[in-house]
Amino acid sequence: MKPLVQKLPRKEFKSFVSLELSTPLFETPWHRHIESEILYIHKGFGTAIIGDYVGEFTSGDLFYIGSNVPHWFKKSTDDLFCTVKVIQFDPTIFGRSFISLPEMARIRQLVELKQGMRIHYSSLSSLLPRVLSLESMEGFGHINGLLNILDEISANTENELITNEPIDSFDSKGIIDEVLEYIFSHFNKNIQLEELAAIAKMSSSNFRRFFKLNTKKSFSGFIKEIRIAHACKLLKDRNVFVSQIFHECGYRNISNFNRQFKEVKGITPSQYREQIWKP
Repeated sequence: MKPLVQKLPRKEFKSFVSLELSTPLFETPWHRHIESEILYIHKGFGTAIIGDYVGEFTSGDLFYIGSNVPHWFKKSTDDLFCTVKVIQFDPTIFGRSFISLPEMARIRQLVELKQGMRIHYSSLSSLLPRVLSLESMEGFGHINGLLNILDEISANTENELITNEPIDSFDSKGIIDEVLEYIFSHFNKNIQLEELAAIAKMSSSNFRRFFKLNTKKSFSGFIKEIRIAHACKLLKDRNVFVSQIFHECGYRNISNFNRQFKEVKGITPSQYREQIWKP
């Protein structure tokens, strides 16, 4: 069974983790850790599950993930090579007195966030270079570099909170990992609740409650969001017709696909494609 509580190695002369991970170390299933995390997707794309959020990730994305928020970055295909810059720090790293200073109010609010956030850094010219160079810093520069990064993120009004609420319960036995892996492998088929309940060795009613507790979503709602996230990726290719896409995402008819796409994205698949390719 793969570990669900991830612990990255920290150098003995550093108080927090700042490193680059590449395939296969990138492939960590549904997991959590007490450390807050800043994660920059240097190379790769796929589906991100962060708390109750399901959506795409791609090269250039920058995320902030609060302490103990479960997450999984599932690459699009098994043979895809992915590289990510990771910063992990214990929220208590700064000590109660320091983090309580009035000058730290903005950073304190960020550090105490128990949700997931997409960081829009295009207007912050110094943020990404700081994230990329932090690993090479030592001594005071290392901790000061982290503070500068957190200060820039906390001051940015363009950040997008992508989770709706914290997940305060978590499957410690790894059952949810097997369930999610099965969904990722079969979302384009007609998955039945009973199939997943059998994997979890639960009754259908118990599994329904278990799934909701660990994802904050219903079984059917989660599969819908996985399918729509895959559709969004396919819609970026102008050579693929919408009539092809709905089949590849597990829908039996285009009207149901259009309806569910609009429920999730607020617009139709055709409108979504138009937005992407708008000159």
